[in-house]
Amino acid sequence: MEVNAIRQVAIPWAGARELTTGLMLTELHQDVWSGCLELAMGVPSDMDTPPHIVYWLSFGHLYGYRVLEGADVPELFEDEPHNDSQIQLITPSRFLTWFHQETQGTHLNEDIQHYRIACWDFCVDVLAAQPPEVCINKE
Repeated sequence: MEVNAIRQVAIPWAGARELTTGLMLTELHQDVWSGCLELAMGVPSDMDTPPHIVYWLSFGHLYGYRVLEGADVPELFEDEPHNDSQIQLITPSRFLTWFHQETQGTHLNEDIQHYRIACWDFCVDVLAAQPPEVCINKE
């Protein structure tokens, strides 16, 4: 039985077209002062060594985010044609609908997008007014 009336669709974010897929979330840092959220994506090597960071995502104009264990987001395992992209735009968004309800519509006139960073270990949903900046780790 479907309890949510909104059927979300995951569309690959165009800015992730050239990025490596199959990575895990290695770090998440929110700078409350500047309103910036940074996520590091990396490749695990072994159990005793921290993952090698491949790239960073930096969200500048942040409205909110949530982090869930990947297993707790059943949508990640549905057979969608665009599952291969780790960074997706979600539309329509139940998370954004919830945000507008909680803020009593204060931000309804703003162009807020719901970005999903989907990994096998975690899922990070981000509400932001600007696309993330991507920084490739050259090490």
